[in-house]
Amino acid sequence: MKSSDILYILNPLANEGNASRQWRQLEKKYGLPKNPIDLTQVGNLTELIESSRPRMIVIAGGDGTVNSISKAILSLKHKPSLLVFPLGFGNALTYCFGTETPEKALYVMRNMPKEVTVDIIKTSIPELPIGIFTMGVGFDGQIVHTRMYHRYIGLRSYILATIRSYVTHVQKTFTITIDRKVTFTAHATALIVANAPTIGRNVILSEDAKMNDGLLNCTLFSSRYAYLTNLRIRGFKHPLYSEDNKVYFQAQHIHILGHQYAQVDGDPAVLTNPLEIELVKKQITFVTNKPEQIELPSLPFV
Repeated sequence: MKSSDILYILNPLANEGNASRQWRQLEKKYGLPKNPIDLTQVGNLTELIESSRPRMIVIAGGDGTVNSISKAILSLKHKPSLLVFPLGFGNALTYCFGTETPEKALYVMRNMPKEVTVDIIKTSIPELPIGIFTMGVGFDGQIVHTRMYHRYIGLRSYILATIRSYVTHVQKTFTITIDRKVTFTAHATALIVANAPTIGRNVILSEDAKMNDGLLNCTLFSSRYAYLTNLRIRGFKHPLYSEDNKVYFQAQHIHILGHQYAQVDGDPAVLTNPLEIELVKKQITFVTNKPEQIELPSLPFV
């Protein structure tokens, strides 16, 4: 691919503002462009991409940056493929696509071993209309909201937010309608909606989720305890892990009444209206690594 076919977009605010410094280091080491487009200085991102007509966009940022650029290209007739550089705090999607290190991302950019078109999560949340890999309602959403509200930073952020949320969280009644057909009510803590199997480095969220199977994998947790002991790392399960106190189902559309807090791809939202979640099939194309270089316990693609 010609260099003129690639559009480089950097979010300098990613990773607590460290993305610019990381990009400068990569630019010197690997000869990347000195002046990528600054996402924070772009007025209309969709118009910029449409006028540039790139074949591929290199996204230098985190999961929130990927979400923003995915949202911008959804309305385009000719959508460029996306390549994710790991310059964010969580970089969950880079582990799905096998670009979790700069070296792997550069290999993919230069060789383009594979492309995969994935589903997206469409939501009724005005400020977060789409999700790429996961969203949560209830305790999970409260953790993200608490982290952002109290401006916790670094590796301690989720630990501190989880402790605070664990103390203050109150169970509420979920009323969930699946695919506009089946409605049930449950006194529960959290609903996790997954479009990808992992979050971060081999942390398993929903091992059966695949990003292009046309289904959302959903897990309803009856308690905070069940939610916390569900987290698994490759080769390790929490000693108290159990299949009890969890309900699994798959859906293409979900209607939810109940909890106040939600998160979409790691960004928080406060719900004031019933929440609609819908899966839209095969919308965004990502450039990915060769399967043997995607170091996951289960691959995120069919």
